[in-house]
Amino acid sequence: MTKWLASVQSVAEAQMLLPTLPDILDMKNPAQGALGAMQLEDIKTVVDLVDNRCVTSATIGDLEMQPELIAERILAVAKTGVDYVKIGVFPDKNLKKCIEKLALTLTNNPIKVIAVLFADNYPEQEIIDALHQAGFVGIMVDTAFKNGKTLVDHWSREQLDNFVKQVKQHDLLCGLAGSLKIEHIAYLKQTGTDYLGFRSALCEKADRNSILSVELSREVSKQFNEASSE
Repeated sequence: MTKWLASVQSVAEAQMLLPTLPDILDMKNPAQGALGAMQLEDIKTVVDLVDNRCVTSATIGDLEMQPELIAERILAVAKTGVDYVKIGVFPDKNLKKCIEKLALTLTNNPIKVIAVLFADNYPEQEIIDALHQAGFVGIMVDTAFKNGKTLVDHWSREQLDNFVKQVKQHDLLCGLAGSLKIEHIAYLKQTGTDYLGFRSALCEKADRNSILSVELSREVSKQFNEASSE
């Protein structure tokens, strides 16, 4: 069954969602980029607030593909107690070497790390197998440039289906995100992805940098549940 993820940008927003938590409560700072990071102390506070009532995830920030820097940040975020750590994977001539070097960190530490690829800034080389071999537990696709275009504007249904198929063939957790709207829920659930991620759809005027709306969050949850029952 496809689940849903809500991204919050602060402790205050997380508190707002406590009465109606999503399947996955994600933490990021949208003002700092596609995967901008919240402060470590705030991530830990949210993890404590949630108290295992739902799965939690947090981003490490939009970083260059430097394995030492990424590994250091992965370990720091993991210490907050979050269930999943998310890292952005950007095009780079040394991308595969970076992933290979991260394997040591992932295999030597009990950390669940999800790689985030970007439909509008996708690496030229095939890396899903490399991510699996390195020890990532999941792969998702998002949009790097928040310019009003959604994931479905960038990728056709065939591309979406192929991505989900490739990820799940490796027994990895699969996620789809990227300025998704409520009306995308039923369509994207048909891909068989494990979860759909939302931020802008939960904010007034679909502005991902504005404050999250509890009402919109409830509407997404309602529509999601209705789609699940069809």
